[in-house]
Amino acid sequence: MIGVFDSGIGGLTVLSHIRAQLPDTPIVYLADQAYAPYGDLTHDRVIERSRLISQWLLAQGCTLVVVACNTATAVAIEALRTGFAIPIVGVEPGIKPAALQSLSQRIGILATENTVASSRYLLLLERFLPEVEVLSQGCAGLADAIEQQSDDLDQRLRRYCQPLIDQGVDQIVLGCTHYPLVKDRIALLVGPQVAIVDTSGAIALEVKRRYQPPLTGPVVGAPIRLYTTGSAVRFDSLMRSYPMLAWLQDLAIAELTLRS
Repeated sequence: MIGVFDSGIGGLTVLSHIRAQLPDTPIVYLADQAYAPYGDLTHDRVIERSRLISQWLLAQGCTLVVVACNTATAVAIEALRTGFAIPIVGVEPGIKPAALQSLSQRIGILATENTVASSRYLLLLERFLPEVEVLSQGCAGLADAIEQQSDDLDQRLRRYCQPLIDQGVDQIVLGCTHYPLVKDRIALLVGPQVAIVDTSGAIALEVKRRYQPPLTGPVVGAPIRLYTTGSAVRFDSLMRSYPMLAWLQDLAIAELTLRS
């Protein structure tokens, strides 16, 4: 069984690709919506929540955990890998594919401010500088605006994308798992001359490579179990609002109290 968690619904974009790669594998997904957005939490709090959730996923029988949250990956994944003996797969902005595809050698990254400020992210940048100019755009409140379907969502997208367009990037990397939910809106804003890079598919391939199914073999038609520490009604409403999550809309959602 694979466990996947995020602060909200963003990690479902990763889950969708995992399901395509491993259609017969049971998956448990937890949205920690009671504590969202993670970008507003201290590093210690993000680590604390990530440990607690990973421990709960292990108790459910998961033998691999996907940290489907860029902020939690940047802040907590090393602590998780130290504390748990199972494979822990994180998510990182797709700087490498963007750099390889860029003709202008100038790429932009949309990410949470916690991700942009993290030492893990800065080390990632160092691999490609100075060969490629990487323009990091911290997007304060954008993941939450997507999660809450805020009225000013398009305004926020325009505010964060325009500086990258003005500086001539030809690739924009989606550095938060929430952002693929509005990928089409971003594409309209930046135009066809700018490619949008989403690494969800690459993450799913890494999960497939590292996951060891049980010796008894896969369960055909294995279920996906969805949990939230917030409101199940709200979770369901959000899923129905984003077309790429339509295939999940008939699944039951359970509410979970997971206090740290």
